[in-house]
Amino acid sequence: MSEQASGEKTEDPTPKRKQDARKKGQVAKSTDLTGAVTLFAAAMAIPIAMGIVGDGAVPMFAKQMGSAPRDLTPNSIMGFLQGIAMPWFMGTVVLMLILGTVGVVTNLGQVGLLFTTEPITPKFEKINPLSGLKRIFSKRGAMEGVKAIAKLGVFGYIAYSVIAADWSNLVGLIWLHPAQGAIELGKMLHSMLVKIALVWLIIAALDYFFQRKETEKQIKMTKQELKQEMKEQEGSPEVKSAQYQKRRQLLKGGMAKQLKEADVLITNPTHFAVAIKYQRNSMHAPVVLAKGQDHLALKMREIAAGIDLPIVENVPLARALYKQCEAGDFVPRDLFGPVAEVLAYVYKTVKERRAG
Repeated sequence: MSEQASGEKTEDPTPKRKQDARKKGQVAKSTDLTGAVTLFAAAMAIPIAMGIVGDGAVPMFAKQMGSAPRDLTPNSIMGFLQGIAMPWFMGTVVLMLILGTVGVVTNLGQVGLLFTTEPITPKFEKINPLSGLKRIFSKRGAMEGVKAIAKLGVFGYIAYSVIAADWSNLVGLIWLHPAQGAIELGKMLHSMLVKIALVWLIIAALDYFFQRKETEKQIKMTKQELKQEMKEQEGSPEVKSAQYQKRRQLLKGGMAKQLKEADVLITNPTHFAVAIKYQRNSMHAPVVLAKGQDHLALKMREIAAGIDLPIVENVPLARALYKQCEAGDFVPRDLFGPVAEVLAYVYKTVKERRAG
């Protein structure tokens, strides 16, 4: 394996890798999604807030004007202003509560409960002008720029279409009573806001999908990183306990059942056979499900052929696994590399077969 190949991030991230990335704040998040949902919530909440204002401010204004004393005093003026301002204050509070709740829920839906200072920790590369220029002119920066221009164009077109459709009514506003004109203008602006919010939601959903893919790509691992993590995890008490429990479960099952759960059968080709399983999201290392020698090895090959289990002939690896491992054991660290190569070959072959 070349140095270049070994440095490529081809392996899916392990649970530990995902957890470490999360601690660093490296999670999939779309600011567009938060903004779009909040804008849509605002479009839905503004009529509610204005209803509160209308129900309270208009009658209060009429009442205060009818009872306004002829001799104005600081106290009477303050009472008048408070009576008018209170409905506006209540409407604003309701609007802010709705938008704040929606913003928090949207962020929690994307990243869950997460508190980390890593993204705001001062680092030289963050304040280095050259690093900043690289980020701006990177592929990701270019895509963000294109996305911003596209959004501006789409939103501008929506605003234009709404104004063009209501142009005659808009011109006629000058002949209406100011209060009625304000109501009609508010309806037009609200219609524009709703349409922009709906289109932005579609854009934001696509952006969130893209952010998830980019984050998964960024936290992928090289084969060397995967092997190193396996080495570090192998000696932990949690892994040893899981290994013991796995061995007990495997010993209770039959050979055919064990092979059905395997990913590959590594053979000698006839003297030894070792069944290997690896679940990236739940295992720290590949595990030996079953092994056999001579007649049992041949039987395992027959069963594997019958259930379409991939069989890989690797004389030194099969011999080493048979001698060093028992059923239920995790693959020892000195065999991580060869086993990882076999599994990568098997996954690639299966993927190509399905694609074909």
